[in-house]
Amino acid sequence: MATQTPSVNAVKVLNLMKERYGSEYTKRELADALGISISAVTGTINNLIKKGYAITTRTEDVVEQEATETRKAKIKPVPYHTLTEAGLAYDPVAEAEAKAAAKEAEKAAKKAAREAAKAAKEAE
Repeated sequence: MATQTPSVNAVKVLNLMKERYGSEYTKRELADALGISISAVTGTINNLIKKGYAITTRTEDVVEQEATETRKAKIKPVPYHTLTEAGLAYDPVAEAEAKAAAKEAEKAAKKAAREAAKAAKEAE
């Protein structure tokens, strides 16, 4: 399995949030500021939250969604997202490079062990 490097959009979202550390954003605000899709922002935010690098807070602000033929009207709180201190130091590119290097080192160690076992068997 190949080590996955972060997407360009993920890096954009993280860099904007680092640049304006301490501010809260909606996904729409981040998408508009960066000119990317809300789904790209959502994926990045969800990954940052899962890793503990961002948090979501809900405020008193609410959004009214009108009723449609298939859905009732509802009012829901607006979620805002912000980086944690750990998120400020997070570097996804360095993390991906470190994982790739560790995987290569593990492969090299296994290969060396196989070759040593083969040489020992041949020496018998």
